[in-house]
Amino acid sequence: MIRELVQSGFRLSGTRDPRLMRGLRWSVVEGLFAAAPYPLLYLLLHAVFTGRITPATALGYGAAMAACLLARIAAGAVGMPLVFSGAYAMMGEARLRVADHLRRLPMGWFGKQRGGDLSARLTSDLALVENLWSHFLGVFVSGLAMPAFLMLFLLWLDWRLALIALAGIPLALLALAWTQHVAARTGQRLMAANAAAQSALLEYVQGIAVVRGYGRFGDAWQRLEAALEEHHAALLAAETKPAPWLVAYGFLLETGYVSLALAGAWWLAGGTLSPEVLIAFLVLALPVYRQLFEVGLAAMLLRFARRALARIENVLAEQALAEPAQAAVPQGHDIVFDKVRFAYEHRQGGAAVLDNVSCEIAANRLTAIVGPSGAGKSTLVHLIARLWDVDAGAIRLGGADLREIGTDALHRHVAMVFQDVLLFSGSVLDNLRIGRPDASREEVIAAARRAQAHDFISALPDGYDTVLDEGGASLSGGERQRISIARALLKDAPVLLLDEATASVDPSAEAQLQRAIAELAQGRTVVVIAHRLKSVRHADCILVMDHGRVVEQGRHDELLALGGLYARLWSRQQVAQDWRVGAAQRSS
Repeated sequence: MIRELVQSGFRLSGTRDPRLMRGLRWSVVEGLFAAAPYPLLYLLLHAVFTGRITPATALGYGAAMAACLLARIAAGAVGMPLVFSGAYAMMGEARLRVADHLRRLPMGWFGKQRGGDLSARLTSDLALVENLWSHFLGVFVSGLAMPAFLMLFLLWLDWRLALIALAGIPLALLALAWTQHVAARTGQRLMAANAAAQSALLEYVQGIAVVRGYGRFGDAWQRLEAALEEHHAALLAAETKPAPWLVAYGFLLETGYVSLALAGAWWLAGGTLSPEVLIAFLVLALPVYRQLFEVGLAAMLLRFARRALARIENVLAEQALAEPAQAAVPQGHDIVFDKVRFAYEHRQGGAAVLDNVSCEIAANRLTAIVGPSGAGKSTLVHLIARLWDVDAGAIRLGGADLREIGTDALHRHVAMVFQDVLLFSGSVLDNLRIGRPDASREEVIAAARRAQAHDFISALPDGYDTVLDEGGASLSGGERQRISIARALLKDAPVLLLDEATASVDPSAEAQLQRAIAELAQGRTVVVIAHRLKSVRHADCILVMDHGRVVEQGRHDELLALGGLYARLWSRQQVAQDWRVGAAQRSS
């Protein structure tokens, strides 16, 4: 089990830190020195009972036992830091490896995961494995070495008494196996309950505004309470159900002790056993049993670690987006969709979101994507960023298939401004530098000016050094969008994707955003999803989508003259705008 656990750890971290194995070897040495005083105690007793004891002999044995104690301390002092440093370094590499793998997974995989379960794998599961490697693995190895050495010594001392002393071990191991079986079942329930509780708590906190708005505290609280009660019940079961069998394991271990005492007394009376041997057995058997019990406890914890490792390895086993052996280099920045079909895995029936889409997006031009809700606009843009791979057909950038460019190279060519901007905990400056981490402060400020963001940032309490709340909740939607645009300016990618960047802001903020987008679009291939058609009426080309297909394309005037879907959408928005203007005039 130890070898399997360590090998799994090496696979997880992708490295073999030699400090861990050296530390475990020192743990074996520590266990041997922990056992060594007991044979010396027997030799001292033998000298006493045979009348050969002298002050010098007693002093020599005492010094030898003290030396073993000091050697044990020294071995622990050398081995423990090695185990700690090796385990922590490997887990650091494991976390980085998991994080790197996650960024290469298709977005569809995340849609199938429960947030709490994924969070549990990346936090509590990894922490459990780290804790067991660093704190329990060395104890387990050391604890196993000591009774193994003492049992060999007892067999050499008197094989008859040794077999009697160890007679309860087979039954005890059966009890331990059943304990682990029960613990495995309850542990699986506990892990599932822990993930469900994390999901429920996360949902409750993130949805607190909706809960307040609709006055549904009762329903939300009941769901959270049910998840927490199940977690409590699972935790209680994980602690209590294996307990009787664990007690039975300890009891069966020590059943040989009574038999040992009775058989030893019988043979001592018969003259076939010396007193010092019986005393040695009675003294040495207890630490053997105690250490075996501790090893059994550690084995149960290590089994939990194996389960946690398996859950983490399942994440690493997920198929990442394929990477080419030799990356293709785009020859330009035009984008071509060639008979593209795509469907989300989680949709029933596998209905295509994009169906046989073929179109061209010219380089260094602004192309708008419009259409009714559910037409496939966001999906089309997300496929350009290769958040998913197409099911059929191909998307080419500068003549190179996106799948042949490679993820990292593609991300250097493409910048994306999402409808919902994510700001990280940290300063405004740190959030802006996500676009280019090595950008100087002056370059960041210049990008913020071009994005129409400098004035409101300067008005913050500490300007660019202001620490933002999680998610940037203290900023308005328009302000968050302008920070996102400044990021894209810093990145300076030749292809820019805008996913309805102005859909959720008020008209005054939209005007500032449009100026920022115009600045950003200069000299780039820009693809923008538009909710308000008037914002893209000057686009070089407008693609009109409906039911997963491009049904019309052209410039604004051409599409109006065509009298198709675009003309109808434009007419509806104009009517809605006229109604709002008329309502405003009547209210004034």
